Order: sequence, then C-alpha cells, then structure tokens
Amino acid sequence: MTKLGKYNLHESLGQGGFATVYRATHATLQTEAAVKVLSAALVENEQARARFVREAQAASLLSHPNIAQVIDLDEADGQFYIVMDYFPGGDLKRWAAMNAPLARPDLLRILAQTAAALDYAHSQGMLHRDVKPSNILLDAAGDAHLSDFGLVRPADAPHLTQIGSVVGTAAYISPEQAEARPDLDGRADQYSLAVVAYELLAGNPPFAGETPTAVSLMHVTKAPPAPSSLCAEVPAEVDQVLLRGLKKVPAERYATCSELVKALEEAFRVSDQRRLREAVEQAGSLLAEGKFDEVRAILDGARKLLGERPELGEALAELEKARHQAQAYEQGVQAWQAAQAKAQAVLDLLPDYPDPQGVFAGLGLRKPRWRMPSLDEFKRQAPVGLLLGLPAAALLIYLAFLIITMRR
Repeated sequence: MTKLGKYNLHESLGQGGFATVYRATHATLQTEAAVKVLSAALVENEQARARFVREAQAASLLSHPNIAQVIDLDEADGQFYIVMDYFPGGDLKRWAAMNAPLARPDLLRILAQTAAALDYAHSQGMLHRDVKPSNILLDAAGDAHLSDFGLVRPADAPHLTQIGSVVGTAAYISPEQAEARPDLDGRADQYSLAVVAYELLAGNPPFAGETPTAVSLMHVTKAPPAPSSLCAEVPAEVDQVLLRGLKKVPAERYATCSELVKALEEAFRVSDQRRLREAVEQAGSLLAEGKFDEVRAILDGARKLLGERPELGEALAELEKARHQAQAYEQGVQAWQAAQAKAQAVLDLLPDYPDPQGVFAGLGLRKPRWRMPSLDEFKRQAPVGLLLGLPAAALLIYLAFLIITMRR
C-alpha cells in the first residue's frame, strides 16, 4: 500500500498512457475514493498538466447525479492527482463483460443516464469529446456516472482545439472530430454515445482497423453496417435509430442525446409489439398443424418478451389461451393413441372379441358390424321411416301405373 497525500492507495482500477486510477481510502476518515494519478512521464509536460487540471476544473463545475464528482485536486511528492467519487461497479466496459448479455432494462437505463449527463454538460456549454464505455462508471446499484473530462472543451471556445489535431478515441470518435473541425456541438458526443449503444447491442463497435488513424478515417468515409448484421437479435427498428445517430452530417442526427435514447426505447417497444403479433400468428398456424412442441417454444419466447412489456396483458391472455388449447388438444390426442394401443393389444390376442359398444370401430380398428336394432330403437325409427317411406312408395307406384297404361 502506498500513501499519496491524505490517501492510502490500494489496487489499480485502470491504467492508460495518461494516468492511473487507484482505489483509495482517506488516511483519517477511512472513506473510499478513486484517486487518478498523472503519469510520472508527463509530470514535466506542461500540456499534459494543463489537461489534468482542466479535467478536474470542468468536472467540479458540473453538478449532476450522473456525472462523477471531483473531490480534490492536489500535488504531493512531485505527483499530481485528482480525488473523485469511487464507484464499486467499475467502468461500463468491464461491467458489460461481466454481465453479458446485458438485460435490456439495464442497457437502456445506463444509456439514458449517460445521455442525461451529456445533455446537462452541453447545457452548461461543455463538450465531453471522449464518450466511451471505459469513461462511464457504475455504482453499486448499477447506475451510470460519466467521468474523465480530460478532453472537455467549452462549446464556444473552438480555439482550445488546434486545427489539424484530432482528439478522442478512434473507435468512438465522431466524423467531425476525426476531421478536426473546430465547429463541434453536442451532436458529436451523441455520435459517440450511439457507438457505445451499437457496441452494447451488436457486440462490437461499427468500425475496426489496424491503426487508430484507419478507424478514424472509416468514421468519416464509410457507412456503418446495420447492427443486426453483426447480431441477429437486434431488431430492424433499432437499426434505424442507431444508424441515424451515426449519420456523417451532425444535422441529420437527433437534436439531443436523450432524444436518441428515447427513440431507441420506442424502437424496442414497436419491435416487441411486432414480434408478439408474429408469434401469435405463427403459434396459431403451428397449432392447426399439430406441431405442439414448436407451439410451446414460440409461446415461451413470447411470454419472456411480455415479461418486459407488462402493458401487453391482453396479448399475454391470448397466448395463454392458445397454450391451454394446445395442451388440452395434445392430451386428447395422446389419450386417443393410448386407447388405440390398448384396444389393438386386445384384438391381437382375441381378434373376435365382442364389441357391443362399438369401441373398436370408433377407434378405427374394426369396421362397424350391422346388427338388428332393438325394439326401442325400432319404435323410435319406424315413424320416421313411414313418414319418409310411404310418400316415396306411393310415388313409385304411381309412376309404374303410368308406364303400364301408356304401353296400352
């Protein structure tokens, strides 16, 4: 354990070329914190120190429940460090890997919270410019907190970015950042958030290459593939939302980050309704064909889908009714087949076994035999026979009489 200023440093939470973040405890209060220490190789670098200070200052000016708060900025023994809130859930990249596949409610909550943090920063005139999973931290409840404002820039101060210099992480960088355009706005961060959502849903970001420069160029020149082409579980409706968020022209994206996430939520809702209708129709068709195992599999999937959409209760009732009908019919078929097997076993032993109730015939194992009707049956059927038979007999006699008399 190493002591730095008032803090005891424990294990590393993350390390990069710029700084290392440690879990730490206050030496006196014993409260936990995250301490970010500037790399020793950059201590003498004036630009790196300025970025380090700018990160602390920017975060301290932003007060939002989904932005990681800076507690202190200090220097000890020639080391510069920032003290921040500690989040035991780690960053989103690690958290997503540990909880894969992500439940949709968790995914949408994290994206919505990150979007709210970005929109707030934009409303305060700040651009983050480095939105990526490793800069989204999770607390014990799984709520998101945006961190690392080292590349933050006031929206009305483009001079802070030297023309021709590219800032950001290649896999998540917006086309306008990749081209080092000075006229950035909040839609640049929105593009990066769309890449994060894309990666969480499809498993990989839209572009990959051998070098950061090659990847950055793809963001500028290449159309991203539909997320569903990487993961079949992504609905077509979600494809449309993410591809709009990844438009090359900022004006063609959504107005805010929160609008992107709301559109994503609506896309999932519409997709669920469509998939549910298709499931009901398919289950009905398979039920008519007697494919009960396939019906059960479809209904189980639909029930899981409805678990995330409790407002679709009527559809759930319809599916449950179809399920019960399928089970009842299947049980009836099984009982019929069992009765046939037992009856056939009797006939195999005694082919002439009497069948007064017509059971064998009813099961399709023996042709029905003619038998003399009982007296009660004769009494019931005779009047009907007379009513139908006498007029017919009279007609036949009359026709015969006409034929005989015409011959004369």
